[in-house]
Amino acid sequence: MSLENFHNKGSHNREKIYYLEASLSGLAKWLRFMGYQVELEEDKITPEKIWKKQDRIFLVTSAQTAKQLEKFNLSYLLLPRGPLKAQIFFVIHKLGLEPKLTLDLCSLCGKKLIPVKKEEFRGRIPLKVWKRYNEFNYCANCDKLYWEGDHIKGIRKKFQTLLKG
Repeated sequence: MSLENFHNKGSHNREKIYYLEASLSGLAKWLRFMGYQVELEEDKITPEKIWKKQDRIFLVTSAQTAKQLEKFNLSYLLLPRGPLKAQIFFVIHKLGLEPKLTLDLCSLCGKKLIPVKKEEFRGRIPLKVWKRYNEFNYCANCDKLYWEGDHIKGIRKKFQTLLKG
């Protein structure tokens, strides 16, 4: 079922899982930055994979994949091919997503980040970062440590640029 005219705004959209084709990795990263659960297909979306992911909302750029999803009566949104900016704008407006950075999910795997005490990771934090920051988050799945460093300003600035229509 195409979600072309889907306008269901609300925080419950954060509970949904969006399943994106491999070509949409940039979009996947930004949806995770906004706190949305995303699974990214590493290859083509095939009928076998579709059956395993029936509870997801598919985001695709392939009309052929959209036809397969329609045949199985699954929820999908056919995105325009083109720049990331256009895709983000399209998805936010068509699905009623909240365009707000939460930065509470791992940008690599999408798992929830866990606030940790920096003392627990003393050996892994560069000295300059240790002295400057006190709040850290950890992804147990990726074994990756995050902090709100200067790069976050760049992410916020790029996000604002992406949101401008």
